[in-house]
Amino acid sequence: MNVRKALCGLVLGLVCVVIPSTVYAQATSDNPSVAGQLNDAKTIVAKIKKDAIQMQSYAQTTGLSWQTHSTALEKIKTDVNELQQNMRGLQSHRTVASSWQQEAIDRVTALANDLATNMNATIDRLNKSKSRPTTPPYPEYLKANTRIVTDLGDEIDATIDYGQNKAKLDQLGQQLDSSAK
Repeated sequence: MNVRKALCGLVLGLVCVVIPSTVYAQATSDNPSVAGQLNDAKTIVAKIKKDAIQMQSYAQTTGLSWQTHSTALEKIKTDVNELQQNMRGLQSHRTVASSWQQEAIDRVTALANDLATNMNATIDRLNKSKSRPTTPPYPEYLKANTRIVTDLGDEIDATIDYGQNKAKLDQLGQQLDSSAK
């Protein structure tokens, strides 16, 4: 019986030492450059979202010319291209990012790629229907742009929040470990 208690105590002691050090090891592999890239992307996405919402309202206004639509879409396209550049930078940090950051990079990049693809399709659709920019399916493309950029912004916000909360938790774990010694 005493051997069993000693063995349980030893296992418990190892768990108390190994788990916090494992958590700390994971925290140190988080790449701060990823957070910086995500913060930059957040700013770009906010601009795109504002313009995408405005574009969606254009589809409900029959008096606007196709040139007005085209000018607004070109502005968004420029921002989407800037976002794609940011995504390439984010991807370049993927190999030195922690596993949760790698997963976040994959999710964010996929949404950014979806946005770029849909943005190109929106421009193609407008070019094919210059005389009727408010008729379907063009408004659906605009709605899809707004939905995708909203999802992308939400994903970026959630990733940034997770990283900040994880860092706080890791710091608290370190403080707890040092006070237990």
